[in-house]
Amino acid sequence: MDFARRKAAALAALSSPAPDKSPKGGVDAPIAPLLDALNSHADLFTTSSCSGRISVLAQPSPQSQAADPKPKKKARGGGWLYISHDPADPDAVVELLFGGTGCGERGGGDELVFRFEPMIVAVECRDAAAAAALVAAAIGAGFRESGITSLQRRAMVAIRCSIRMEVPLGLTNELVVSPEYIRYLVRIANCKMEANKKRMDGFLDVLQSKGLPGISRLQVHTKKDDRSLGSEVQASLNQSVQTHDELLVTEKRRGSYNCDAGTKGDCEIGENSIEGSYYENRDAVRNNIAKHGFD
Repeated sequence: MDFARRKAAALAALSSPAPDKSPKGGVDAPIAPLLDALNSHADLFTTSSCSGRISVLAQPSPQSQAADPKPKKKARGGGWLYISHDPADPDAVVELLFGGTGCGERGGGDELVFRFEPMIVAVECRDAAAAAALVAAAIGAGFRESGITSLQRRAMVAIRCSIRMEVPLGLTNELVVSPEYIRYLVRIANCKMEANKKRMDGFLDVLQSKGLPGISRLQVHTKKDDRSLGSEVQASLNQSVQTHDELLVTEKRRGSYNCDAGTKGDCEIGENSIEGSYYENRDAVRNNIAKHGFD
């Protein structure tokens, strides 16, 4: 199935009234405008998304799994006791954990974890040039953990950032935190949710006002799939493009991923920064495309 057919099938599923495969069964309302903007672009379509959420997760502890006579081969499971895609109500979370309802139903051996997870969107792109332009726009909007996750069968991009938090609370029958601390965690998570919303709105504004720079000039396809690039061009692309995750590991090892604590976690784009390395690699991709006769 080529890109156009995959996109048509994905958009048909997205607009269907039937529930999807996610636990919620549908798109989060706060992210719907951004998904519309991405899917309206001829070279992009979204495959999965989350607008960001605050949750309390109950999961089996290692001790309870070790005592299980029939341990599961899969990773540890779990279930949400609380989940919100909007700012959380601290009183509701405190009542859940300390009011005698909710936690006891899970049993006494489960671990409780308080989480904030920021927005994440998976996007399939028509080609490497579209993927590079999308990553550049996402990084510029504050989603600095974004990167190309695959270029082999499909050009896939993950749009994400690192403002998540995960705090263990103890066991369902043995909490090691106080109600005051839970309220403190909720305040932090709500601040992160607000920052997440601002980045999401900023990214939407970029897409609507400026679009994705360079895509219209870098349409390198003349056939239906990536084989139209030819083996030589494809080899050059594979050699030149690094995913942002690989760059993250490299830059951390070099010690050049430095943030000023006074800037609320925002890093400037410098010569030795992750973003700087990304743009250097992106330029290499474009130079390789131009070298082989594509404008």
